[in-house]
Amino acid sequence: MPYQQPHFPTRKPSVRRMRSLRLRADRILSPSFRIPHEAEFRYDETDPLVVSLALHTPEGSVVHWTVSRDVLLEGTAEPSGIGDVRVWPSRVRARRVVLLKLEVQDMSSLFEMDLAQLQKWLEKTFQLVPHGAEFDHIDWTTALAALIREN
Repeated sequence: MPYQQPHFPTRKPSVRRMRSLRLRADRILSPSFRIPHEAEFRYDETDPLVVSLALHTPEGSVVHWTVSRDVLLEGTAEPSGIGDVRVWPSRVRARRVVLLKLEVQDMSSLFEMDLAQLQKWLEKTFQLVPHGAEFDHIDWTTALAALIREN
């Protein structure tokens, strides 16, 4: 099961803003065999720490993941992530790409995407919620009450 970030209730902004990006994500099965998928990244400022990722398979099914926005950002410049999600930049025939490895138990999938498109989109998410300001959007009173109820 993909890692799920804990959900923290957030203060509701006056206008809810969401950014999404659709781009081609090639699943790499071997150096010479790739299967094209569509990746849809969604960022919602009411859940400021994470990015939702929907991978649309050629067969029509959709696989959903929740990824740390910081892991994605760091992965555009250097290897980032541990465990279920790993991201790193690379070059394929002089084209700059980002590789995304997703793991569940003993299975993994490797995807290749355009680096510039992902970087440009991530910059827009940081215009919504600047880096370091993510916790300013959390409703701490509600979050603490929820944690106390769970114990």
